[in-house]
Amino acid sequence: MNVIVCLKQIPNPDLQFRIAADGKDIVREGVTFKTNSTDEFALEEAVRIKEKHGGKVTAITVGPPRTVQMLREAMAKGADEAVRVAYDDPAAVDPMQVSRMLAAAVKAIPHDLILTGVQSDDYAYSETGGLLAGTLGHPHASVVTKIEIQGKEAKVWRELEGGINEVCSLPLPAVVTVQYGMNTPRFAPLPAIMRAAKATIKELQAKDLGAASWDAFAAGYSLRVRSVSPPEAKGRAEMITGKVEDVAKAVATLLREKGFYRGA
Repeated sequence: MNVIVCLKQIPNPDLQFRIAADGKDIVREGVTFKTNSTDEFALEEAVRIKEKHGGKVTAITVGPPRTVQMLREAMAKGADEAVRVAYDDPAAVDPMQVSRMLAAAVKAIPHDLILTGVQSDDYAYSETGGLLAGTLGHPHASVVTKIEIQGKEAKVWRELEGGINEVCSLPLPAVVTVQYGMNTPRFAPLPAIMRAAKATIKELQAKDLGAASWDAFAAGYSLRVRSVSPPEAKGRAEMITGKVEDVAKAVATLLREKGFYRGA
């Protein structure tokens, strides 16, 4: 069972971001990056499938040189090989272009299953997995919370609205986008980290994917960011200080004024 897992490196969401001077991106210099959270679950699931059914796990990303560290972390956690599609745009906002790059790369890698996270934590488009499946002509299931490999099929559980599960069977090869909390991602042991630090990361340029430039993977439309801005503040916080009795009375008065409390 050969599994490809698609990873994305995102700015650490715990940071305070600054808007770039042109107003179309964040300032990325000095920012730390991490693996997208749902992709962590996808990687863990890929390694578990390999451990149960045998085969190989290949981690792949589209991104600049800093993503090599993420790929090494994936190898330390159980991926056997890693591939970087060397598209160096730090923002890479077009999911169609990214999915076409991924599709061109994975066509050359033997695979039975492709796993991705359900969405990225920075853009949250939830498009790349489905577009990748469409480009490859593979069946696809999204928001998956459980996978069972049954011969030449993958049985998957999808999370729908209201806590309902939909169970589907997909002929392999297939693309599956996994949901948050699907499993518990493992920590990499020190010996594996040391081995991964010396591992070879395969890098692919546009010519390696049969294209003259990365522009060849663009879709038939123009996608650009018009502006980036902090969320609009819609409320305010009021701090109440003083003795406990005075604070309690002030809170009760405030609740009455807001219509949340009608007691004595």
